[in-house]
Amino acid sequence: MNRARTTAMTAAAVTAALALGGCGSTASQRDSGPAREPSAAQSRLLERAEQILIGACMAERGFVYAVTEPAREGEAQRSFPYGVDDVAWARAHGYGGREERAAAEARRADPNQLYFAGLSAPRRAAARTALMGASPVGLTATTPTGMTLTAGSEGCMADAQRALYGDLPGWFRVKVVTMNLRPVREARVRGDARWTEAVGQWSACMRAAGRPYATPADSRRAAVEATADVPPEKADATETALAVTEATCATGTSLARVSRTLDHAHGEEVRAEHQDEIDLRRRFQNDALPKAERVVARHTHREGDSHA
Repeated sequence: MNRARTTAMTAAAVTAALALGGCGSTASQRDSGPAREPSAAQSRLLERAEQILIGACMAERGFVYAVTEPAREGEAQRSFPYGVDDVAWARAHGYGGREERAAAEARRADPNQLYFAGLSAPRRAAARTALMGASPVGLTATTPTGMTLTAGSEGCMADAQRALYGDLPGWFRVKVVTMNLRPVREARVRGDARWTEAVGQWSACMRAAGRPYATPADSRRAAVEATADVPPEKADATETALAVTEATCATGTSLARVSRTLDHAHGEEVRAEHQDEIDLRRRFQNDALPKAERVVARHTHREGDSHA
């Protein structure tokens, strides 16, 4: 059976299933109090269901949208917001340049990116409108850092999230808030006098090693500048040498320990300040799980039939 036709048929089935299952309670109807955090598997289920709904919606509008697996972070994608502090990791990955190149290559090979790139300009514009709406209006939320973000309330992405979570503006708001707690935590750590003192010790260690950088951010910028427009092998060796020195000084001074301690402490503060939004997001997700299970199960069943 033609894949596009199968996806279009799935769209109708998914819509009917969600209608039978109901739209769930709105944010104002949800019980207050702590909510259970979805497991990693449940989060992946929600992501897959959203992809399936987007694909079905796009098929109804005459476009192709492949259901892809979200990228998963591994050991190589670790984040070091306060400076690399793992010498073994630095020896193996430098600052992660190899992994960044691999991720960029994967993005270029993404079937949806390839599909959009292969469309004519008018058709590509129509496909983007179908996916994201004509303009980024209708949804507004303010991050904990004070930045206002907007998105379209029309298009297949919005329709998919509306189908899963019911209250699209409410879901958008708590998602924006909770996904932007990390910058607040990290800013507080960097503004803490104890971290500033630890960075001073780290900087003295770096100077003694012939790397005169005041902060880990300066060290990272130096690595970027030194590896620009050079062959990958040379870039990897250059950034690895600097990353190992950075990590050695982080663990050889108080920086690694102080960073971990302050990150935990300020993280607890930020989470406490936004606990209502965190709980509401979890309730949105928990309420959406039965719908997501139906969407994925029907998609899997129909995919099996199409290959029979």
